Amino acid sequence: MLPASIGSRLSKDDGTELLTREEQTVYRKGVGKLIHLTKMSRPETKNRLRELSRFMSQATQGHMAALKQLMLHYLKTPERGWFIKPNAKWDGKDKSFEFVIHGMSDAEYAGDRDEFRSVSGATTFLCGAPIAVRSKMQNIVTLSVTEAEFVAAVGCAQDMLFAMRVLEDMELKVQKPMVLYVDNKGAVDLANNWSSAGRTRHVANRVAFLRELKEEGTLVLNWISNKNMCSDILTKNVGLKDFNKHAAVYVGDDKSMSE
Repeated sequence: MLPASIGSRLSKDDGTELLTREEQTVYRKGVGKLIHLTKMSRPETKNRLRELSRFMSQATQGHMAALKQLMLHYLKTPERGWFIKPNAKWDGKDKSFEFVIHGMSDAEYAGDRDEFRSVSGATTFLCGAPIAVRSKMQNIVTLSVTEAEFVAAVGCAQDMLFAMRVLEDMELKVQKPMVLYVDNKGAVDLANNWSSAGRTRHVANRVAFLRELKEEGTLVLNWISNKNMCSDILTKNVGLKDFNKHAAVYVGDDKSMSE
């Protein structure tokens, strides 16, 4: 059971009737409850909930149907929940222990049908466990896929830096450079100074930010195949096979939940 139909995108004018005042109240309450649920335990459904939360005042019958589908998904998968299983353990005493932080960011170019803004998906991991997950419509209209990827990458890098500073404020060590994975080779080439051209000047500030982090040895950008990009489900509604594969990163697989 998927939280949303494959490839679907919600929009203001979906061709269905507006909800009545009473139905609008039900819709808002439903979305509000799911926001709490998703924030606390079901991060893999953030993309659909992000879409639903945009229509709190002018929701349609189509939006209500999408809300019910998401609710049904939760009911069909009650065993799932935020799965935090680090791949390394600290004994609480060893000051030489280095915590590993890495991130994965992705973007769906012009993913919003109403404003043509792209959607960012980002996940920050601490010792292999997801600790920060975001699905957010970008604040600007990006002019290329590469720019959209950079906006997402910078957002993820900021989450990683925050996690790093929290640990360092507690006088704990973080392995450097931290690695941020993206699935766009053009973005990786730009960030690593392997490519530069006049047509990329509109992303210059973000490029400079990531290059500076690289030069000081704090963070590097590496490429990863889209097949292994878990943040993909934070930007678009994918098929069941891909969804379950990536969702397992956040909420474990059904087998692990039953153990």
